[in-house]
Amino acid sequence: MTNKIGVSYGTLSLLGLTNARVLEKPTTAHFMVGEKCVFSCKFCSQAKDSTSGPDYLSRITWPKRDWREISSPFVQSVDSGAIKRACIQVVETPKSTGQALELLSRLRDAAPALPISVCMSPTSVSRAELFFERGASQVGLPIDVGSEKLYATVKERDYDISWEVVEKASKKWPDRVTTHFIVGLGETEEEMIKSIYECFKLGVTVGLFAFTPVRGTGMEKIPPPARSSYRRVQIGAFVIKSGVSLDKFVFDKGRIAHIEVSDQKVLTEIKAGIPFQTSGCSFCNRPYYNERPGQIPMNYPRSLHLEEAKDCLAESGLIF
Repeated sequence: MTNKIGVSYGTLSLLGLTNARVLEKPTTAHFMVGEKCVFSCKFCSQAKDSTSGPDYLSRITWPKRDWREISSPFVQSVDSGAIKRACIQVVETPKSTGQALELLSRLRDAAPALPISVCMSPTSVSRAELFFERGASQVGLPIDVGSEKLYATVKERDYDISWEVVEKASKKWPDRVTTHFIVGLGETEEEMIKSIYECFKLGVTVGLFAFTPVRGTGMEKIPPPARSSYRRVQIGAFVIKSGVSLDKFVFDKGRIAHIEVSDQKVLTEIKAGIPFQTSGCSFCNRPYYNERPGQIPMNYPRSLHLEEAKDCLAESGLIF
């Protein structure tokens, strides 16, 4: 590859390409292609009008590396089992689709059996097809905003077109399409849960992020969501995935007031803290994507200890 690849700081540590010690190791290798997006999502450090540093995506740095430097330690880490998935984040530029396809080919050649995800804007089904044909296991088409009325304001994109692409792709490639939602962009919990439920009906895997204000973005002064609200949405997303229908939710002025869960297995998993672990693609734990080391995680990158699970459930204010 002629262009250098962005490699997340945690991935560099996993590959042994930095001396920095990480408290929680990622299980997915994250790569990024492109720089300075053509779109203007107000929360994103890569937005075209953002003044954030070029190596940032959310609060994470993605230093640039040459493929020749990455390839050998990547293969070794896959063979050892340290890397269980690879993910390519596509920053939308005129050249980034071609760059991402080239990187996907290199990753697939290096690790034929490894699950590989590609995350890119939901612009067209035909573009998603290019990546499936090249060997992607999953394609992520992030909706990001859980509120229809806020979508155009936050992302400056068309809500209906984005959902249409996700819906058509999910029907063409069942169980291989993923999306992300960012909690805390101004939506209500009810709006977010209803959006997540629509994805569940389509067979689309949902990953949750907590909004993280980043300096230089259009939303740098907006605070992150309250942990109590995030915990409720995490529980809501988890029970939806577990088969609980929308009519089992009780909302009060947009807030989740109660969820009726009768399945003992689901109740046991809630009390074990499973809803509070990182969600989305398998083996993607994304440590410290939403908070600094030492802070209470929004998404735990590992199984929770019993006291942590109790604390998270108490934070939610929901009773099961």
